Amino acid sequence: MEENTKKLITNIVCTLLYAIFTLILVLHHETWADEAQVWLLAKHLSVFDFSLFKHLVNEGHPSFFYILMMPFAKMNISIMFMQIFCWLCMVASVFLFLQYSPFNKFAKFAIVTSAGFLYFFPVIARSYSILPLMVFLLAMLYPKQKQYPLFYVLLLVFVANTHVIMYGFSFLLAVAFLYDNFKDKKTGKIYIISYALLLTGLAATVFQLMGSIESNKSLVFDTQNIFNNTKNVIIQFFLNAVNLHPDTINWQNFRAFSFVEIFAAVCEALFFITSFVLLFLINKKNFCIGLLSVGFQFFIYIFSYGIIYQTRLFCAFLILVFCFWISFIDKKLSANLKKIASVTIILLFVMTVFCGLKSIYKDLKYNYSSAQEAAEFIKKNIDKHALIIPDVDAFSAGVIVHLPEYNVYSIYNNKSLRFIEWKVTGFYSPFVISQLLEEEKFNQKKNHAYILSTSFLWNYYNYNELMPDKYKLIFVSKPSIQNGEAFKIYEYTGK
Repeated sequence: MEENTKKLITNIVCTLLYAIFTLILVLHHETWADEAQVWLLAKHLSVFDFSLFKHLVNEGHPSFFYILMMPFAKMNISIMFMQIFCWLCMVASVFLFLQYSPFNKFAKFAIVTSAGFLYFFPVIARSYSILPLMVFLLAMLYPKQKQYPLFYVLLLVFVANTHVIMYGFSFLLAVAFLYDNFKDKKTGKIYIISYALLLTGLAATVFQLMGSIESNKSLVFDTQNIFNNTKNVIIQFFLNAVNLHPDTINWQNFRAFSFVEIFAAVCEALFFITSFVLLFLINKKNFCIGLLSVGFQFFIYIFSYGIIYQTRLFCAFLILVFCFWISFIDKKLSANLKKIASVTIILLFVMTVFCGLKSIYKDLKYNYSSAQEAAEFIKKNIDKHALIIPDVDAFSAGVIVHLPEYNVYSIYNNKSLRFIEWKVTGFYSPFVISQLLEEEKFNQKKNHAYILSTSFLWNYYNYNELMPDKYKLIFVSKPSIQNGEAFKIYEYTGK
């Protein structure tokens, strides 16, 4: 058997094993509010009347992933489609990586079995899941970008319009593309189209996100506490890379972590820094692309995002993979330097394995979100004409996506919830809800009203104990991994 054929068969088998393992996880995973929100927006908004773009300002995300999901969401099929789509993208990316990347077999194994590739990218169905496929296609096209400029540019535009934290990466590759081609005086028709598309696509991302900080109260541009923000982001980034702590709030408190966890995070930080040092020694241009791209992500985290989830932080690792990929294809690269870099990459990704295995165990054992469980109870026990009132709108998306025929109602906004509107979402206490239900406009509905109360962690109210004459507890879900995603349901009995 020829070597190439043997390699292909081996990689197909490895990809199938990866696909089977991750599919089991995907089928067991319960979608949570952020996943459901994407599907709800794609279902209820449109690109033709610009309603999607107007709303995405509130989300702080560009539109590409939403547009991909839109035709299928509007067909009223299950959100499971989005989960399978994201999983398929990851399966394809793993095959391309195994078949075409220049890494040795040990580095390939370490990367594919890392937490990002084994759990967070394939299982959590969000826009991050399609990034590895596009980034690996970019790596494959990078040495051939002048042969296929239009395809290369399209990928850059898609990446930039998938998530804001990847904008710096796309922008830097775009600058390099424009510089190299203008230097070589590439002005043919295909290049003119490519230049126009690239500039338009990058500008579109900026225009889509203008006003996000003013619209979304969770995206605050904070310049007052730069030192503390920087310290917290660095601690959070590396702790979350190697460990998934049960209480994600406690990452700021060192006492919440053991010495082993802190030591592992320090080692991960050292491997991360060493990777950039090696990139500098191997290829300074690729070093600049990697450092500035990851630096842009840290800029977003420090000045805006409050929490760095694993799906976000592994995008920085993805950029490192890209930079080493395009560096390793250089035939002039020193064999010893390549070996040292490979060992560093292996150690960097192996350190995340525990985080991935821990996450897999928890997702298989517990509800990632109990929204689906709450929705099933509602379907079986509550009339479709009843009024269902969340006390925290933001966490209700995971329930809404399973109840298309029900009236899940925002009592403050005085309208049915189709998706979450970040400008006006908040927490409503049982006293406030009771007071509002006493208003005349609810006279015909309040005798058939139910309260969807979120999370045992965030919400300390027991409605039936505080106001036993008004509320009756009828359902308690299982606890959930995702904060805010466990539910209680109360029947409103007030007259």
